[in-house]
Amino acid sequence: MPSSSTNSKNRAHETSPSGSTGIPYLLVLSGDVVGRVIRLKPGKRYVCGRSRNLDIFLNDENISREHAFFLTTEAGQTGLTDLSSTNGTLVNGKKIQSIILNDGDRISLGNVILRYSLKDDLEFVFQQELFEKATKDPLTGAYNRAFFMDALQKEFNFHQRTQKPLTLMIFDLDNFKAINDVYGHVNGDIVLKSLAGELINCLRREDLFARFGGEEFVAMFRNTPKEKALRIGEKLLELVRNMNFTLPMVEFKTSVTIGLATLENDNVSTPEELLRMADQNLYAGKKAGKDRVIG
Repeated sequence: MPSSSTNSKNRAHETSPSGSTGIPYLLVLSGDVVGRVIRLKPGKRYVCGRSRNLDIFLNDENISREHAFFLTTEAGQTGLTDLSSTNGTLVNGKKIQSIILNDGDRISLGNVILRYSLKDDLEFVFQQELFEKATKDPLTGAYNRAFFMDALQKEFNFHQRTQKPLTLMIFDLDNFKAINDVYGHVNGDIVLKSLAGELINCLRREDLFARFGGEEFVAMFRNTPKEKALRIGEKLLELVRNMNFTLPMVEFKTSVTIGLATLENDNVSTPEELLRMADQNLYAGKKAGKDRVIG
């Protein structure tokens, strides 16, 4: 936690944070996922940077792998400390080494701008809901197509630079039209919600899962070669096969078909081409009898 002498040298303003109340959180203003809300829990050290294994991953090449960390005390004060980053950490336009943050402070790390806020429960929930509405599918809770496409472009650029494999899977629920025709669209929505929930729960934190449209979902797997992705796909097929979909007066099972495509050795030149490859493999899986993964 920063000392008072260091803090006084670096403060952008002199308002004392002592006695501040509210939930401390960070709001992404630009350079990353705009509107993203990151809650800072007292006693927990949050390291942020370009490494994907950190508490706060910020997707910007001008940020160091381990750039800075936040630490909130039980009394509600939040300290920010730079970790000898290459491009430094700025608060309200001034470079800092270590500082106690005040409500409304703007933090610049590379091209990412964060706002530190202390708000009551209602304001915090409101910010979360704004982000959820902008990025999530309201029925299933999966990310929406717009969010996924934006993330795919960033990941595609990253993997082209690093040459690490990037895999996409497109999931299509088998015989969904028949489910809607027999049980109705309301029950069809229940099936989609249950399916998405099970798939989200079994994926890793770094995987991205989204509803692509209708009964189609898509997942993105970072640093995952084709052989490993095919094994993951087989496990996901088995997961869906074992699901029991319970509706009023009936219980049944169904399956999915998965089309898979992997970016390796510059085999595709655009994110759209990678998606088309996965979609073509999905179509081939449907034509071959469904309930399978094709890559």
